[in-house]
Amino acid sequence: MIQRIISIKNIGRFKNCAAAGDVTFRQYTLIFAENARGKTTLCDILRSLSKADPAIVIGRTTLGSADRPEVQLLTANGPVSFRNGAWTGIRPDLAIFDSAYVRENVYAGDSVDTEHRRNLYRVIVGAQGVAHANQVVQLDEQIRDKNAEIRENRASIQGYVPRGIAIEAFFGFELDPDIDGKIAAKEQELDAARQAVQLQQRPGLTMLEPPVFPVEFSQVLARTFAYLSADAERRVQEHVIRHAMQVHGETWITEGLNYLREGACPFCNQPVEAVDLIRDYNTYFSRQYRELRDDVDRLRGQVDISIGERRAAGLAQVILQNQSRVEYWQRYTELPIPGPTAALDPGRALGRLHQSAQRLLQIKASHPLDAVPSDPEFTGDLAAFEEFRAALASYNAATATANEAIAAKKTQLQTADVGQTEVELIGLRTRKIRFAPEVVALCDRDTQLQDQKTVLEDEKATARGLLDAHTQQVIAQYGQRINWYLERINASFRITAPTHNYRGGSPSTSYQIVINHNAVDLGDPDTAPDQPSFKNTLSGGDRSTLALAFFFAQLEQDPNRANKNVIFDDPFASMDSFRRSHTVHQIFRCGQESAQVVVLSHDPNFLHLLWERVQPADRKTLMFARIGEENTTVVEWDIEQAVRARYRADLEVLQGFYCDGQGERRDIIQKLRPVLEAYCRNLYPLQFNDEEMMGGIIMLIRNGGVTHPLAPIADDLDEINVYCRRYHHGENLNAATEQVDDNELRGYVGRTLRLVGCLT
Repeated sequence: MIQRIISIKNIGRFKNCAAAGDVTFRQYTLIFAENARGKTTLCDILRSLSKADPAIVIGRTTLGSADRPEVQLLTANGPVSFRNGAWTGIRPDLAIFDSAYVRENVYAGDSVDTEHRRNLYRVIVGAQGVAHANQVVQLDEQIRDKNAEIRENRASIQGYVPRGIAIEAFFGFELDPDIDGKIAAKEQELDAARQAVQLQQRPGLTMLEPPVFPVEFSQVLARTFAYLSADAERRVQEHVIRHAMQVHGETWITEGLNYLREGACPFCNQPVEAVDLIRDYNTYFSRQYRELRDDVDRLRGQVDISIGERRAAGLAQVILQNQSRVEYWQRYTELPIPGPTAALDPGRALGRLHQSAQRLLQIKASHPLDAVPSDPEFTGDLAAFEEFRAALASYNAATATANEAIAAKKTQLQTADVGQTEVELIGLRTRKIRFAPEVVALCDRDTQLQDQKTVLEDEKATARGLLDAHTQQVIAQYGQRINWYLERINASFRITAPTHNYRGGSPSTSYQIVINHNAVDLGDPDTAPDQPSFKNTLSGGDRSTLALAFFFAQLEQDPNRANKNVIFDDPFASMDSFRRSHTVHQIFRCGQESAQVVVLSHDPNFLHLLWERVQPADRKTLMFARIGEENTTVVEWDIEQAVRARYRADLEVLQGFYCDGQGERRDIIQKLRPVLEAYCRNLYPLQFNDEEMMGGIIMLIRNGGVTHPLAPIADDLDEINVYCRRYHHGENLNAATEQVDDNELRGYVGRTLRLVGCLT
């Protein structure tokens, strides 16, 4: 329980407030203060204390003051102080109803937004529910943080993922040890698809025609003449040797015999019939001899054609050409590679055999009558030639297989789809990228973060389950109690049973206004003006009543209510007069069930109604009194005297301003309505009771029609009332900053004085 305010310094209007006299608080403490005299400041001080939030006090530091704010309070548990930017001492358990409570939990301006729904939810579910809700909110924040980590990590991964491939599919790729080979094959396929027309026109490989060594070669070398005279052969050979014609002698002689004419020598034209050597020549170089010589010559030409340089060069050219074609086609398809081996060397194999064969044929041509056997060199060269032919056969087999592959590729290319192949290649390359070390690390990090998120989501689901179960227990009862209070405060509307949801992550509550059995949605600040909602179906008084009902219901649900110090700041602001007594009764009940009630108001008549309900020992009346223009202090207040004398005192203040311009302008404005209300009550006490305020008085006059005695001044009363509302913080959020025009104010003060007969 708060016992007294010891001092308040450098906070708002309390520049240097040092309480004096008997200002001890009691169970019901009623504090009167003019508007802008410190009621809201005290509520902010107490809110800062209850929340242990120094910023609230620091933010209210007196403007222009260089000193730091200080507060000293005395509670039942000892002193509580605010010094050097911090609270010390045991904090009392406070519940505060003021414009900040309304603004934070119920509505702001003329609408209800998401934050109001969330704050109201926390009010409804109480401390236990708030603990669950805080856990849900904390887990939700952790999940959002985890999602941010996941997004950041995935943004890094996304840099490796081509467009068109979902990141989840990227994660699902499996390691393929043959991925490089598949990529190479697909690159070939894509290249081929792009070159399809050109490839259809490209030739395959050329088969090599195997060279054939003449089969009669050995037979020709071995041929001899058994009937040839040995003496003739000897004499011819001796003649050849004698004339050193071993190399081409026999050939020269054979050709020379063809030039014999009429038995005369072609050199000397002498007769040769009797020459024995000529007869030996004719025997030696007979027709069979000439045929043998012709066969040798023919064989030499045949060897040139079959295995000569031109044939070897032709084979080598085809091999080179095929190598080039293989290299080309291998870019587009897999080929068996027919390639030269050590045995497949046309120049070497054919050249050496050609040389050996011609050498033996030269010997045979020089000595036709002699059998020329094969020597080891020729035999080796012939064996190498046969190896060459075997290698060539293998080469041709591989060439045929390669040509089949080329033909298959050409057939395939007839239906090739470049776009699809490009997509497939991208897929293969992406699979390879997926398992690059840096990408594997990022993907593993994603898995880790996802697992952590799952744990948090499971914890959140558990916390939400506990919160939902708790909410279901209290929310329906809370709605019933709000309606109970609305009925007791004489409100003409009710609310539907509150519901809760998790839109936006944090739990919040919602309800509907029920007017004439019609449910109206709360709407929000953006609700169109042509749609029924909170802001266009409830009056200012209705909204204040709803907020007060929420506060009473909250207190009722508080298990620690008996220890609460309940603070009300102008709880009757903006309400219709017919709710005055009902409001007083509920505040009185609140004091019966709480440790203490403190009511701050600018309306002494409202405070007087509550004062009358309370036993003298349980009540205390105080006032925030003005000291100069910049300071306020706490003093005792005689409420009876204040109620009796206020009308006359207010008139004197208005007259002082009208005549001499005296007084603080906003204070002058705040006195206009009380003067007119008191005037009407004094004239017609049976029609206007002490609870009736200006809005209700004007309504009763208009309901009475033109016959009502005050009907002629109803418009004046209404205009002055509308003017005053601009400067009342309960009816205008900008009241503190609303500019006051002296000429306009003087005009309204003059009209007020004329209406009550104090100015002619």
